Amino acid sequence: MTKLTSETEIKKKSVRRSLSAFGILVPYIYPYRWQLVAACCALLMISIAMLSLGRGLAFIVDEGLAGNNPAFLTRTIIVTLAIAFVLAIGSYFRASLINQLGERIIADIRVALFRHILSQSSNWFETARPGDILTSLTTDTSIIQTVLGSTLSMAVRNIILLIGGLALVIISSPKMSFVLAVIVPLIVFPLVLLARYLRQASKTAQEKVSDLAVLAEESISGIRSVHAFSQELFIESKFNILANEAVFAAKTRARLRGLLSGLVIFLVITGIGCLLWVGGKDLQQGAITAGELTSFVFYAFLVAASVGALSEIGGEMQRALGALERITEIFNIHPKFVAPKQQMQTSTTLLSDIIFDDVSFNYESRPDWPVLENINISIRAGEHVALVGPSGAGKSTILHLLLRFYMPVAGQIRIGNMPINHMTNNALRSYLGLVPQDVALFSQTIKQNISFGSPNANFSEIQQAAIQAEAHQFISNLPEGYDTVVGEKGIRLSGGQRQRIAIARSILRKPSIMLLDEATSALDSKSEALVQKAIRKLCLDKTSIVIAHRLSTVIDVDRIFVMDKGRIIAEGSHEHLLAQSELYYQLAKHQLLSEC
Repeated sequence: MTKLTSETEIKKKSVRRSLSAFGILVPYIYPYRWQLVAACCALLMISIAMLSLGRGLAFIVDEGLAGNNPAFLTRTIIVTLAIAFVLAIGSYFRASLINQLGERIIADIRVALFRHILSQSSNWFETARPGDILTSLTTDTSIIQTVLGSTLSMAVRNIILLIGGLALVIISSPKMSFVLAVIVPLIVFPLVLLARYLRQASKTAQEKVSDLAVLAEESISGIRSVHAFSQELFIESKFNILANEAVFAAKTRARLRGLLSGLVIFLVITGIGCLLWVGGKDLQQGAITAGELTSFVFYAFLVAASVGALSEIGGEMQRALGALERITEIFNIHPKFVAPKQQMQTSTTLLSDIIFDDVSFNYESRPDWPVLENINISIRAGEHVALVGPSGAGKSTILHLLLRFYMPVAGQIRIGNMPINHMTNNALRSYLGLVPQDVALFSQTIKQNISFGSPNANFSEIQQAAIQAEAHQFISNLPEGYDTVVGEKGIRLSGGQRQRIAIARSILRKPSIMLLDEATSALDSKSEALVQKAIRKLCLDKTSIVIAHRLSTVIDVDRIFVMDKGRIIAEGSHEHLLAQSELYYQLAKHQLLSEC
């Protein structure tokens, strides 16, 4: 009894998931409802024309052929050709309208899905696999587009033909309708029985393809590491294993679809044979005319063909349902904190104090491991401060919280007199400029990368920002200058050049607070000197928070905060900390004193 109840619950949940998955299409279809109505009218016109052919055949056989009436035969042939013309026109409009509708709806879904992905918190991106995201945006939506563009309209057409054909079969011959009533369930039963297994097989096959995409994306992104560690054969072997798993899953799906199709075809032909046998007996006994038998067989074939087509379409629909469920899963993910749409009026100015008031933080996946504990920082407007400490002390997390990549689990962060969680995303981040250690450049031109945060900037402003960032000279020496494409992630530029592009980007944005996350730690001495020069220009009239790996870069800041294990254990000037902080002294000893 418990097992039966469990299976019932699983089925109910499966139905709810299916309805929810198809439900996400409704808001995207609604704006194009009149195009959909027009397509449905064309579809209905095709179906009515197709259903009328059966009665036309009956008249042709009984009156035109058997009735020795050449004039009537000519008229019926003309009418038949007219119906064929209507079918052709209707098919054109159906295909044209439905395909355009499918393309437009899928484009809207892709945009909405991408917008939703961009709105997620950093926590989600830490666990989500890029390959899965890309698969949902491309492969899954393409599957749905195929269904919307052709499969769905074919399903509706065959349903209309099935219902209309059944009605006309009953009108044509109640006796043989009883025979058909026995045959149709035998054809429909495999569809219902195998659909559940086919749906799961389709979803599994799509997941295996997604695993392939994940491995390919990670391997290509990290190709230098693959080459450096000579792991080409290992990656190739892993890809081969996943490819074989994808093939196996696809074969399972194909076998189920083949079984479904073969069984339906067998039952359809068997059913038509039974109908012909019963109808032939009635014809021999004079119970029906040849035209009536022809009409009945035509409609019976139409019904059987519709059921067979629906079984094929069912496989495609199950595949689309698997894709829809994957997309729905993403749409159902929502960040815990949603930024306000409108910002409260405040006296916060571009030069305002930054205050961390008893801030604590830990990652959702590791609630027992505090990253920050009771952080209290007050940074005056225009002040230059640095965060130093060993790796894992929580320095970068301070910047991430200020940028609102994450939300504190306790405490409050304010800029001026306003908590940052009361600010809109645009307002908050308009105050902040970030130069990270690992600069994110896009596979576009240098000009486009510099203006990434300021898309309305003109070329003169872009060039001036590059000059201030000490980047203009190396850009000018490139063959295509500012129109040089930097390659994926800026692979065609050196580390120092990428950093200066990032600094130029921040200069152009004109923030009042600069955040520098170990911006020079990976550079050689020559590049570091150029970047440091650019940073000094960048921070000249701004509040700045610098995370320093090399203490030599932060000796001259106004204050230094020493962090360890998520806490601030000391603060002050360089000289003060050398005398008062053992940790800072040890850090300095290993770096500065060893260089003397």
